[in-house]
Amino acid sequence: GGGVVKKAEDEDKLPESMLPICLGVFVQMLGEGIAISTIPLHLISFGATPLQVGMATSSFSIMQMVCCPLIVSLSTRVGRTVVLRGCLAGATLASCLIALSPSVTAIILSRGLAGVFAASIPVAQAGVTDVVAKKQSAAALSRVASAAQLGIVVGPAVSAFLAAGFALMGVPAPLQVRAVFATSGLFALIVLALQKAPANAPKEDQGSSASGGTNAAAESKADSTLALAQPLLRIVALVLGWSLTLSVSTYCLFGDAVMHWKQPQLSASFSLGATMTVLTQLVLFPKLVKRIGEHHACSAGLSAVAVGLAGCSLVHLQPFHTVLYLVNRVGSGVADTATATLVALSSKGREARSRNLALIQSTRAGGGPA
Repeated sequence: GGGVVKKAEDEDKLPESMLPICLGVFVQMLGEGIAISTIPLHLISFGATPLQVGMATSSFSIMQMVCCPLIVSLSTRVGRTVVLRGCLAGATLASCLIALSPSVTAIILSRGLAGVFAASIPVAQAGVTDVVAKKQSAAALSRVASAAQLGIVVGPAVSAFLAAGFALMGVPAPLQVRAVFATSGLFALIVLALQKAPANAPKEDQGSSASGGTNAAAESKADSTLALAQPLLRIVALVLGWSLTLSVSTYCLFGDAVMHWKQPQLSASFSLGATMTVLTQLVLFPKLVKRIGEHHACSAGLSAVAVGLAGCSLVHLQPFHTVLYLVNRVGSGVADTATATLVALSSKGREARSRNLALIQSTRAGGGPA
């Protein structure tokens, strides 16, 4: 009856302790969205060459790839919330250093520092899987993914809004970008004050010891399967990183050369694609997993990425081209979140889960932009 339904709804409800975790991810990725849209022009105002602009992007990705596993490992020992606060503090420091940087070299080094602390996503993924039951992993990880993507989506708009506001306040043009980065750091500081320790984690599922040798054999077989799963999932993460590069950086060149698009059309495509990704991770993915499971959801997402990328490269007639581009972005949202879910579910224990989630993020950083 009604009591059974209410009990099931209560079991499916995600804990409130997830809110500050997701908020922390959102604010750090908001800062990254601001940086992605603002850093190139800021560097050019210093007289930077295209190579130096590329170095600013690379320094972030390289430091993220190297430091992400180390920081997530640290979070296993000292606590997720402590490290999330450290990541936010590091992001604040990096934003303030960019705001105060007197040269191109200083900005590049500051972006590298931002990459060191860009481990909030895997730390948050490990944190939410610590505080939810296994059957809630897909829903919890989809919240983290959508918070991160939403920050990237909103970041450029916030940057433009802040710059316009500072201009109206009479802030000189050379100082407007610096003020934007300082404000980004302030956002992170505010969220630092809102962070709180998550609730106690549910106990890990323990196998029954009653079956003796049968269980031991089954566990040995499961362990060998799990050992194979993680390298395969890292390959999937690398492919998804490459697909994101094709969908963003390479697509800029494609849109200009083939579609004859200018910045307004490209910006509209990116914003629409990112919005579709957020909606996919927040709404579609949890329902898809309930219906077909994580493995099939990942396969469906990868298939959609393949069809979308191949299709929009061959079909240039509108609106079919844009539809295919959006199919790719929806598929990326499904496959990316399904991969993280499978990593969490196929990891044996809290420490292995956090390590594997960090390696996935590090691998993805090596395959494409953060």
